[in-house]
Amino acid sequence: MRMDLGDFPKSLTLRGETCTGGWRGELRTPTECVALSDIQSIYYRRPSGFSFPEDLSDADRVFAGEEARHGLGGLLAAMDVLWVNDPIRASVADYKPLQLKIASRSGLLTPATLVTNDLGAVIDFAAAQSGPIVCKALSPIVHSENGEVRITFTTPVDPAGIDPAELAVTAHLFQAWVPKEYEVRVTMVGRTPFAVTIHASSESGHIDWRSDYGALTYSPGSVPDDVRAGMVRYLDTLGLAYGAFDFVVKPTGEWVFLECNPAGQWLWLEEATGLPMAAALADLLVGGQQV
Repeated sequence: MRMDLGDFPKSLTLRGETCTGGWRGELRTPTECVALSDIQSIYYRRPSGFSFPEDLSDADRVFAGEEARHGLGGLLAAMDVLWVNDPIRASVADYKPLQLKIASRSGLLTPATLVTNDLGAVIDFAAAQSGPIVCKALSPIVHSENGEVRITFTTPVDPAGIDPAELAVTAHLFQAWVPKEYEVRVTMVGRTPFAVTIHASSESGHIDWRSDYGALTYSPGSVPDDVRAGMVRYLDTLGLAYGAFDFVVKPTGEWVFLECNPAGQWLWLEEATGLPMAAALADLLVGGQQV
């Protein structure tokens, strides 16, 4: 059964009653009905917001949204099933400082990193590095301004050119630039890695491949045993069943962890390489084992 949280309550109804050790009930749409007891796994990825009647006041809309989240969301959270991924765990796993700590403890190499809003700290950090530094967004948010979608890409920075007042407005993430031969996106479906090497033919794509998709070429790759073991430890630590890992591979062959998106895109890589990610995801969901 496929549903969007945005279907509730407009075209999705729920019924949940306590029973010994849990809940019984159903989720129903105009065309489908599924008993809670029949659900063995939940694929949770970027649902839209709840849909309420237009005539609700702003205050009532906020209240209805919270009641829906605690009602429908709480009912699903109470189920002992496989989540890909559990939304609470995925939300926690979005924090990049936590990602870097867990990755390091899992045996993965990570770049020198600073989180700050103080220019003096940036100057000291840059002076301690053997090469350039870059600034990255801490959050995965994509926003728009004047109708134009804006994404903050990885940007090389010179501390001398930073306005301390602008820096002080919020937190920023700075990292030592990692020399790269190429990059690798490893999509972990369960504990199965699907590695895709990414080569960029433009300068902007070499800095951040998301900035120039037209300059990218993809090919299936392999994962060193120690890196695979580190990713498994990472997912186990955070209780995740899925993760999209990004690595830089240095000219020396070392793999350096950049981040792990618990809800990262994967379909375009399957289409580009033929790697059977959808089939692996289906097998994982059908297996329905609790993480």
